[in-house]
Amino acid sequence: MKKLTFIKKYVFLLLSFTLIIHTQGQVKLSTDFTSETDKKLPIHDVWNVANRISPRNGSNIRPGLKMNIVRMIGGINKKVNGENAKDLDYDPCLYDSINNRYVYRWDPLIDRLNKVVNSQTEILQIALDQPPWAFQHGYTFIPEGTRDNINFRENERMSIYGNSLPPADKVAYHDFIKALMTKLVETYGEEKVLSWRFRVGSEIETPDHWFGTKQDFIEHFANTESAVRAILPNAKVGLHTRNPGFLYKNGTILNYKGEPYASFIEGLIDYNHANNIKCDFWGLSDYIIIGNGNLRDMNGKYTKNFAPLINNPKWNPETSIDIMEYSTVTTMNGADGKGYITCETSHREIVELIFSNTYYKHKDKGLEFIYRWGNKTGTEDPDAIKELNTMVDLVRYETSISGNPNTSTNELDAIFAKNDTKDEYDVLIYNYNSSSINYRNAETVEVAFTTDLPVGTTLYYRSKAYGKENNKLQNFLINNANYVMSGFDSKGAPDRTLTEAGYTAYQNYENPNPSVFTEWKTITTKARTDGKSGSEVNISTEIGSFAFEKFEFRPEANFVEAITPATYVWSTTDDFSAWSAVKNGMTINTENDKLTIDFSSNVSWPMLAITNLNINASLYGTLRIVAKNSTDKPDLQMAPNAPGTTFASGRKKETIPNDNQWHTININLTNWGLWSGTITEFKFYNNFTSGSLVFDRIEFIPINPTTHTITLSKEGQGLLNYSSGTALNGQELRLNAIADSGWEFQGWEGDITSTENPLTVTVTSDLNIKAIFSNGQLSVDKNSLQKITVFPNPSNNGVFQIKNQTLQSWQVFSITGKKLIEGKGNRIDISAYAKGIYILKINNAFVKLLY
Repeated sequence: MKKLTFIKKYVFLLLSFTLIIHTQGQVKLSTDFTSETDKKLPIHDVWNVANRISPRNGSNIRPGLKMNIVRMIGGINKKVNGENAKDLDYDPCLYDSINNRYVYRWDPLIDRLNKVVNSQTEILQIALDQPPWAFQHGYTFIPEGTRDNINFRENERMSIYGNSLPPADKVAYHDFIKALMTKLVETYGEEKVLSWRFRVGSEIETPDHWFGTKQDFIEHFANTESAVRAILPNAKVGLHTRNPGFLYKNGTILNYKGEPYASFIEGLIDYNHANNIKCDFWGLSDYIIIGNGNLRDMNGKYTKNFAPLINNPKWNPETSIDIMEYSTVTTMNGADGKGYITCETSHREIVELIFSNTYYKHKDKGLEFIYRWGNKTGTEDPDAIKELNTMVDLVRYETSISGNPNTSTNELDAIFAKNDTKDEYDVLIYNYNSSSINYRNAETVEVAFTTDLPVGTTLYYRSKAYGKENNKLQNFLINNANYVMSGFDSKGAPDRTLTEAGYTAYQNYENPNPSVFTEWKTITTKARTDGKSGSEVNISTEIGSFAFEKFEFRPEANFVEAITPATYVWSTTDDFSAWSAVKNGMTINTENDKLTIDFSSNVSWPMLAITNLNINASLYGTLRIVAKNSTDKPDLQMAPNAPGTTFASGRKKETIPNDNQWHTININLTNWGLWSGTITEFKFYNNFTSGSLVFDRIEFIPINPTTHTITLSKEGQGLLNYSSGTALNGQELRLNAIADSGWEFQGWEGDITSTENPLTVTVTSDLNIKAIFSNGQLSVDKNSLQKITVFPNPSNNGVFQIKNQTLQSWQVFSITGKKLIEGKGNRIDISAYAKGIYILKINNAFVKLLY
């Protein structure tokens, strides 16, 4: 067997004792994981919805998000010779002035909807926000600047968005909405359409969204709501207003009846209550301009925006509340004339983190989603939200805050969460300041929580800190501030604020200090200070200004995984439960160790999918399925999703005879363009319209089925993330060694000699690997390391030469501090000893020998 010997870098000999001083924090953030009172609702993905305006070519939203479709039913603009003009191409209703009737044409709408429905993006909501242009029929327009309290003005005929007038013929519009809902049900099925929400209006107190009065909108909402529910009584219907207390331009702009554009909220709540109209959801808008102290008062958001609705005695407590337009910005009007510019500094991370926490704290009152702009394909969540999303579905526990920060205006808080089926705990703390965006000195914080674990339990933990020093843009600007264009805020998105050369340089710039997790460490639970049963965990940390830190705590039982061959086989009821239907119109049953899919005639391109895979495509060459097909088509299509690939091209097509007999199909995956890299998702699909497809087995078969024995052991006290087992040829393992308290990891011995930790190993043979931990029996001064040069190091034969040293005495110790041999001269021979790690001492200088 060929021995793998390598070392990526020298690390400080962990034989020395490290002194860690835990300073008592000025602020203590804590929770009690044993308290039913502190136990709250599970964490959900607040940022799960993306906006798309009148999409014509499908989704263009990154995978995993749901879609809110705005301006979908017509009444939109287009440019003609540089001027806004009516765009009738997409209107599903036209007015026939010769025969004086409204004419429905559904193809343009259905064509656009099909592109979304057949994409990977799930529709959450369709906005019925602008009526088709046909519903301006019957209006008389008076000159701009005049008012007769009856008719709209010429300048209100067309807004910057399109048709922002209430329908002139309310009965005709009611009939149109009923016809629309009927068409949707006929096309997509009642179950599918009931999964969508229907929103009436967009920011309705804004003139360019709604030129009518409050009473006009109340009547319009009631008219639309009754039409939707005439076809689907259980449809989800809601609306989108501006925030409580809203007054457009301080009341200086008046509508066609001489009224200021002000909040419609109270009038709508009163009307819904009086007429027993159920409003399933309510939308607001919020743009956090980072330089505006009033707008960035995140801890005041609930009081200002949500409490006036929820505390209204006529409010329906079953109504959910979303922020339907959101962005953290430096300005709403960039100097380039292209609208708002997003904030890209660490301020944004904490603003969106604290807004998320506001939603969690008031989840029981209906707070649900925030629709952030800018979620197109290829984008990512901010670092803080990425870390928060790893806590989704964990149960949140209430945070207690005590003490005072060193900077009195700093606002420190935490999100504590627990996996209720395991003793796994996550804590995300953050430091915010709404009074100033200037960076201040770091705060010392004590993080504490109580558990039902016995006193003395060892937990393994790691943390990930993020602040301005980890932000790519802020690091880039340290030496490149000259690239910021005049008139622009340097905190803004680089594609908008930097010169062309600057943005090119930024794109090619590699962040020198990205936020990463620390190595795993140990902590021992202590007795609770209140005398109750269980134990307590306390950690002190420093958190910077506009920064966060994420902690993950895991018990040994949940940390260690047995090494097993990386197999991907689904053949039991439990196995098949991981597969899901991507579209409505298909029903899955996983009973009796079979995966049965029943199709209905109203489903378009049904899909069966599995996610959260981690398949190395180079190791697997065959997909074997055992299936029985009784659908109306014999062909089956499939596609993987690996980074950089899509489902739109390169699909593989196979035939499963639709004779209702069992067939074993072996599908060759080699030389398939999409089968490369790391496969994270796999889908089966085709245009089945009826019948069933039953799977008895789905299996990815390795190209080389050889397995190897991996034997792991340790010397000293510590934990390995794997226990011994067998691995598939070519399988990659990432070994991680975590020293117990008072011990330190030294390196790996055996068939692999290295000090790298974690250590990535590609298995091509049997391996015997030992992790070495030391408790400091040999006292080594950090500053004395590497004062002498030894070569070759590593050595294959156990013989080393001391470079550029006069003849003098030396000693060789084992990794645990036992002296083995001593001598004098420049040649050292330890070939009589086992291969591994040793320590060479000359006077007070030390070097690690790798044999």
